[in-house]
Amino acid sequence: MNGPATLTRHSADTRPVAAWLALVVLALAAVACAEGEPPGALPEVPAFEGSIDLEIGEMNGDDPYLFTRIADIVADGRGRVLVADGQTSEIRVFESDGTFAFRFGGHGEGPGELSDICCLAFGPGGELWVREGARYSVFTLDAASAGYRRGVRSLHPGMIGVRDPFTFDADGNLVNVGPVRGEGGTNLTAQLRGVTARLHLDTDGAVDTVVLADAERQSTGQATTEFERGGFTGIYYLHHPFGPTWIHAHAHGGAWAEAITSAYSINYHSPDGTVSLIEGPPLEGPVLSPEERATAQFRIERELDVSGLDDHPFGIPDRKPPLEGMFFDTDGRLWVEKTVADGDETREADVWAGTELVARYRWPRRMEELPSPWATESLLYGVTTDSLGVQRVARVRFEPNN
Repeated sequence: MNGPATLTRHSADTRPVAAWLALVVLALAAVACAEGEPPGALPEVPAFEGSIDLEIGEMNGDDPYLFTRIADIVADGRGRVLVADGQTSEIRVFESDGTFAFRFGGHGEGPGELSDICCLAFGPGGELWVREGARYSVFTLDAASAGYRRGVRSLHPGMIGVRDPFTFDADGNLVNVGPVRGEGGTNLTAQLRGVTARLHLDTDGAVDTVVLADAERQSTGQATTEFERGGFTGIYYLHHPFGPTWIHAHAHGGAWAEAITSAYSINYHSPDGTVSLIEGPPLEGPVLSPEERATAQFRIERELDVSGLDDHPFGIPDRKPPLEGMFFDTDGRLWVEKTVADGDETREADVWAGTELVARYRWPRRMEELPSPWATESLLYGVTTDSLGVQRVARVRFEPNN
């Protein structure tokens, strides 16, 4: 392998926020101070406390309760829980009390068969859409079975294994989120990396592409180095351990949001195309524990070994970023999850309706969210994993914290 030719590094970039927005933030801070509140403080809102009230899955038992890799979870209007099992390529349906009801799909390429399952969502007509590597399969559900209706080719021709979510816009058209290739040029990294975009499929078949942020912003906390081996040229990816990253979330109906985890500053895109700023307090992330620092050092050494570099482009930070991630619930509210310290047992999220803070939620940390969590005003679905690596579907139920 020849030595790396170039190294491109990306760190947190707050420049996309326009200057006039900064003036607005200063004005709001002045108003808050005039009212006796600390600058940037969020208002008091109703708080909800969550506890796990249902877990589905067994290490030993009946086949429907043995999960290989849980890819996604949604719930239907009957309260049934639909689970996409990645390795068996099937959807398993459970009643609201966790009792197995039926399954459908199974590995294959034919109508009604599934492969490389990524994500689940209900379309505007109530049909269940299943995103696979190269297509979508659409099903209708009744009391005891699922019926295959049609297939839709992916909006990423020739690309498989896409793991980003999908939604539907205000007109009910499919919105495919995923990578698009970089545009030509001599920069190999730009060509191979590409950028993440929203691809809108109109009823006439036309595709409208909206890039979510510029390539540098999307690559925050990453670096690339080119390599050549056996006549093949490619790139290695290196990551800032516990460093800032770019995140994005998408709601049914057309709204979406994006941010850098290093600051509570979120660009909120309304369905009509207007962009607003959600600005939280100047939070500091939790300090890295000794165990986390050891993990970071191991990651750095592993990437240096793989890439052949002598020096890593990133160091180990003292603190983690203040934001962990964000997602939309079924009512179109944006959950902004804060980073927790190593050893903490509770997660916390601020919940926004548009740009108005409306609630704050807390729930057990041992339940891990999936890439596109299914949440309602009172429920949140995710996965728990025991010490043996056995996955279980978990449901958190929220109650007002009086």
